[in-house]
Amino acid sequence: MLASLVGDGASVRKSPSIGLLVLGSAADDPRVRRQGDAFAAAGWRVEAFALPGARAQAPAWPVTTLSDAEAAGGPGGMRETTSVRIRRRLAKILGLAGLQLGALAWPRIYWRLDSRFRALLALASPRRRDIWLANDWQMLPIALELARRQGSIVVYDTHELASNEYSDNPRWRLLHRPLVMAVEGACIGDAALVTCVSAGIAAELQREYTLATTPTVIRNIPAMTRVGSRPTGRPVRVLYHGVVSPGRGLEACIRSVPQWRDGYTLTIRGPAQPDYREVLEREILAAGVADRVTLAEPVPVTELVREAAAFDIGLFCLPGSSLQNRLALPNKLFEYTMAGLALCVSALPEMATMVREHELGVLIEGDTPEAVAAAINSLDATALDRYRTNSLKAGKSLNWESEGSRLVDACTALLHGIVPSADP
Repeated sequence: MLASLVGDGASVRKSPSIGLLVLGSAADDPRVRRQGDAFAAAGWRVEAFALPGARAQAPAWPVTTLSDAEAAGGPGGMRETTSVRIRRRLAKILGLAGLQLGALAWPRIYWRLDSRFRALLALASPRRRDIWLANDWQMLPIALELARRQGSIVVYDTHELASNEYSDNPRWRLLHRPLVMAVEGACIGDAALVTCVSAGIAAELQREYTLATTPTVIRNIPAMTRVGSRPTGRPVRVLYHGVVSPGRGLEACIRSVPQWRDGYTLTIRGPAQPDYREVLEREILAAGVADRVTLAEPVPVTELVREAAAFDIGLFCLPGSSLQNRLALPNKLFEYTMAGLALCVSALPEMATMVREHELGVLIEGDTPEAVAAAINSLDATALDRYRTNSLKAGKSLNWESEGSRLVDACTALLHGIVPSADP
């Protein structure tokens, strides 16, 4: 374990440092921003190494990014095209040959998957950090290589259950899952601390990779944001916010709207690819609900809670078709809660536990339009006022100030040569 590299704890005597590795925009990733904010507030020297193209305002701590050419895979995107071709061929070989070959061959394969991996390694190498925090499996080999060169510690934070992220897609299962498992499986045991977003994912990671210690659960909770309470009015405004993409039950939500109570409207807010936005626009027209459903532009991640506070119900109908979905505990649930919304979400284990524990709303029993409509229609004004009051109360304890301190404390312990124990 890399915790043994801490030595006599000399790094503890000065302001500790941490590098956040992100295959994306650090400013636009709510979890990465929260990580950086927590460490910066605790007096750590924080720097993220990420891709360019952020939409949100930069955080208070520095972010160093690849050039646009490096992020695109090279001049004119030629290396990106080559890398995609290599990835497909190698993933197919691994998928057909099996996981054992992948486990033996992954280092050679990994560095050829994406030219951005080597670019990020080169970008971060001149910066010496006490801890390298890898966000998701793609960054884990980079963090380990940096730690090997610098004598640092590695923390691995997985935002999803990577080995099952797209497991409802047969092509992904055959061609990509073996490689994901080979890389993650070969590297995860060398991280001094593994963190994830839900207890279900923690248990599955320990089972899948036979980890000696259960990963630590650090839920994806927003910072404390105070919003005022107000009675439910008319119209009753239902919100989905987050990535607008297939597999999130949005088609079923749109098709359910004709069955909703009068005076209930739906807003779908978030970044969407143009082709998928067109799919949803056609769904809206086919359902005859153009006057009740709005596709709204995304807002900066720093404004998600404040913008959500104008709504009454937070909606998420996530299909339970994969293990990843069944174990998910998405950040949007906590953002809805902080904003004082009643929750209407799928009755999947992790989400259902949160809703029931704090009495935050109702559960959708299935992923059909009829199931969504039944759940929405059970929320009359009296129920909405009760659940929205409960959300505002829950937000006082479900906040990043409390959750993030657990991550900082665990990493501080690593600098003292203490490997944090598993969550109870």
